[in-house]
Amino acid sequence: MIVGRFCLIWVIFLLLSPGPGLAAPQTGVIEGSLSYPSEFIPDDMTICAENQATKKIYCTNKHLKARKYRYEVGYKLTVPPGDYHVYAQLPDPARYGATYPKDYRAYYSEFVKCGMSVECQDHTPIVVQVKSGETAKGIDPQDWYN
Repeated sequence: MIVGRFCLIWVIFLLLSPGPGLAAPQTGVIEGSLSYPSEFIPDDMTICAENQATKKIYCTNKHLKARKYRYEVGYKLTVPPGDYHVYAQLPDPARYGATYPKDYRAYYSEFVKCGMSVECQDHTPIVVQVKSGETAKGIDPQDWYN
C-alpha cells in the first residue's frame, strides 16, 4: 500500500515537473523603440532597466534595426521578473553637442505615453512590470526633455 502511494506521488511529480529543456523561464523581456532629438540615433546609446526593489541595473547597447520600431531602431533587454524604470543614456553627450551631464537619463515616462507634445507636462518615469516568460512591448525610453 505504501509503495503504491509512493509510485502515485512520483507519477504526479513527474507530470507536474518540466522535462529536460522545458524549465520555466526565469526572465522576461523589455522591448521598445529608440529615439534621439536629432536626425539620427547615436550608435553608443545604452538602454537600461533599474529594478525598483533591488536597485540592480541591467543594460544593453545592442540596437535592433526593424520596421516594427519607430524610426526603425529598437532594443530588447532580458531581465528577471520585477518592476523596472527603463531609460536610455549616452556615455558622452557632449560628443553630440548636448549640454546635459553624462548621468542624464531619458526615461520611458508619462510624457512619452502622452505623445511627447507641449501639452504633456508629466515626466514621471513609468514602472514597467516584467513577468517571467513574457515580453513588455512598447517601452520607449524617449523622454529627452525632462
